[in-house]
Amino acid sequence: MEPLMGPIRWGIAGTGRIATAFTTDFMKLGDGEIGAVGSRSQDSADAFAAAHGIARAHGSYHDLAVDPDLDIIYVGGLHIVHAAQAVEFMEAGKHVLVEKPLALNVVEVDRMLAAARANDRFLMEAMWMRFNPVHVEAMRRLEEGAIGEIRRVVADFSLALPYDPDHRLLDRDKGGGALLDLGVYPLNLAWWALGAPDEIHHVGHVGTTGVDDEISLMCRWSSGASALLTCGLRLSGAMTARIEGTEGVAEFPVPAHACDSITLRRGHEIEEITGDSPGLRHQAAEVHRCLRAGETESPRMPWATSRAVIKRFDTIRAALRVHYSADH
Repeated sequence: MEPLMGPIRWGIAGTGRIATAFTTDFMKLGDGEIGAVGSRSQDSADAFAAAHGIARAHGSYHDLAVDPDLDIIYVGGLHIVHAAQAVEFMEAGKHVLVEKPLALNVVEVDRMLAAARANDRFLMEAMWMRFNPVHVEAMRRLEEGAIGEIRRVVADFSLALPYDPDHRLLDRDKGGGALLDLGVYPLNLAWWALGAPDEIHHVGHVGTTGVDDEISLMCRWSSGASALLTCGLRLSGAMTARIEGTEGVAEFPVPAHACDSITLRRGHEIEEITGDSPGLRHQAAEVHRCLRAGETESPRMPWATSRAVIKRFDTIRAALRVHYSADH
C-alpha cells in the first residue's frame, strides 16, 4: 500500500449515536478532515452535515463509496451493515475503520479481510479501548512487569437496559446481544494482557427476543492464568476491571473500557496512571499513523485478533442458540 501524504480525508457512514460521537471527538484531533457523510436518506445526511459543518452529504452509501475526495470511511452503523459496507467501500478504493464488533460472524470477517487484501486497503476494527492513552500506558507498564506475572483478569461490562424489544441491543434482526456489543471489551482486555486464551467456558441467558442478555466467560491459559469476564443487559454490573499479578494489581475504574485513570497497587505502594482523556479520536490518530506509513493493518488491533475474537463468539452463540440471519 502506498503511504498517504497530506491531509487524510474521511467520510462518515451513518448518522446515529456512535457516528455522532466519533465525529465530535475527531474534531478535537486537529489532524485530517471529515469531507462527507453518507446515510440511507438525504434528509438524515443533510441534518448531520449541517450539525457538524461537513461539506458534502450523500443520500446513499454507494454515493459515499464513490466520492473521489475521500481516503477513508468510518463505518458507524448497526452491526448488521458492517461487513457489506466495508467490502463495498474497499472495493471502491477506500480504506476503512469499522466500529466494533468488526462483523457479526467469522464468515463476514473473512469476506472483509479478503476485500482488504484484494484491494490493498487498510482495515481496522474500532476497538477504541486499545488506543486510549491511559490504557496503552498501563499495558506498557504491565508488559514491563509492573505487577509481576499476570495471573488473573476480572472484568465486567453490564448495564440494566429498560426492556424495549425494538432497541438495537435486544433486537436479533439488528445484531443485538450483550456478547458482541459489551462482552467484546472485557475479552479484549484479557486478550491484550495475556494473549489468546487456550480455553473459554461460558454460561449465559437468552432473553425473550432471542438475544444473549447475560454472559459469564471463564478463560484459561496454558500458564494457569485465568480470567472471569461478564457482560449483560439485564443488570447493573460493576463496570470495572482488575488485572492481578504476583506482585500487585492494576485497577480500572468505572467505566473500565473508557476510564481516564488506572491505579497500580504494589503492597502499600500506589501509583496513578493518567493522561490525555479517553475518546474515539485516539483510534483515528492510529489510523493516520498507519496510512502515512503504508500499513494495511494496525499492530495494536491486528486482523488476526479481531478475527479470533469473533470466531470464539461464534462458538459461544452457537451453544446458546443465538443465531443471526447472517449465520445462514
